[in-house]
Amino acid sequence: MRVTAFFACLCLMLLSGCLPKSKDWVHPQVASPRKEDQLFLEDSKFCEDKIGAQPQGQAHDKALADCLSRLGWQRKE
Repeated sequence: MRVTAFFACLCLMLLSGCLPKSKDWVHPQVASPRKEDQLFLEDSKFCEDKIGAQPQGQAHDKALADCLSRLGWQRKE
């Protein structure tokens, strides 16, 4: 259920043209904020698909953070 809600929110943002204005992650190799936002959506979906529905709560958050880190994302300080 949690994963479905996440994807529903992402789809609504994408369809409405409103990409997230503030996120907890940055990608140092992407200079354009618009491209970074689009890449974040794509990489988040990739990681969610890879993780699957099994881990929940903190285990899910850690798996997502690990996946995003492997793709070059860094947490904002």
